[in-house]
Amino acid sequence: MKKLILCLFISNFIFAQTAVLDTNSILIGEQINFSISNTIGKTEVWPTYEEFLVEGIEIIQEGKIDTTENLISQNFIITAWDSGSYYVPPISFSANSKTEGLLLTVQTVILEEGAELKDIKQPMEAPIGWSDIWTWLVGIIVLILIIFLLKKYVFNKKEEEIIEKPEVIIPADITALQQLTKLDKAQLWQGGSVKEYHSELSEIIRRYTENRFNFIALELATDEIISELKSKVNNDQLASITMLLQRADLAKFAKSKPDEGENKESMQLAKHFVGQTKEKKVNNG
Repeated sequence: MKKLILCLFISNFIFAQTAVLDTNSILIGEQINFSISNTIGKTEVWPTYEEFLVEGIEIIQEGKIDTTENLISQNFIITAWDSGSYYVPPISFSANSKTEGLLLTVQTVILEEGAELKDIKQPMEAPIGWSDIWTWLVGIIVLILIIFLLKKYVFNKKEEEIIEKPEVIIPADITALQQLTKLDKAQLWQGGSVKEYHSELSEIIRRYTENRFNFIALELATDEIISELKSKVNNDQLASITMLLQRADLAKFAKSKPDEGENKESMQLAKHFVGQTKEKKVNNG
C-alpha cells in the first residue's frame, strides 16, 4: 500500500495530469478518496459528474475545485455497493493532457472458514424514566380536557329550532306594475332615450306574459307571442299588447322614433294589459 501511494505521489510531479485513488481495493460500502489534478495552462475541459463516477461507483461527496499556484484539482469521496472490478477510464483535460485509467476492486466481507454463526442479541431494555412518560401524561390530560369542553359546550347545548319561513311568491302582475312605475319615473324618452324606453317596456311585458301564461315569451318574436295569446286573452287585450310590441320593435329595429303621445300611450297600454290579464285571486271563504 505504501509503495502504491509513493508511486502515485511521485507521478504527480512527473506528470501534471493525475487521477489518484487512496487504494485500488475496498470492501463493499467502504468510502475512499478519488482525486484529479492538472496544470492550469493545459486544462481545456474539466470533467463533471452526476451521481456516479462510472456505473457502479457512487459519488458520496464532491469537493470544490481548488487551484494552487499552477495546479487545478478536485477531490471526491466514492464507494461501491456491489463486489467486482470497476474500470475508471482515462480523464481527458485537453488533446495533449490525459490521465491513466484506474482499476478499483470491490470485495465482499470475508468470513473465516468454519466460523460459527451466532444469534443476534436482543436489544437491552432500558429502565423507564420520567422523560419516557411525561408526554403521555400531558396527552391524556389534554384529551380529558377536550372531552370535558365538548360535553359542556357542544353535546349539552340545545339545538336551536330552525323555523323555515314560507317562500313569498310575488304575483307576476305586481312585479310588472312595479317595474313599469320605475320605468315611467326614469323619464327615459323625455331625456331623448326613446329606443331604450321602448326596449325596457317591451321586455317588462314579455317577462310578465311569460310568467303569467307559462310560455317562453322572452325568446319569441312578436308575431309568435301574439299567436300564443290568441287563445288566452280577449280581442281588446290582444290589440293592446300587439300595438305595444310592434311599436317597440319599430323603435328598436327600424329606428322609428315614436312621438310624445305614442310614448305615453305605450305605457298606458302596458299597464292596461297587465291589469286586465292578471291572475284572479281565489276566494276560499
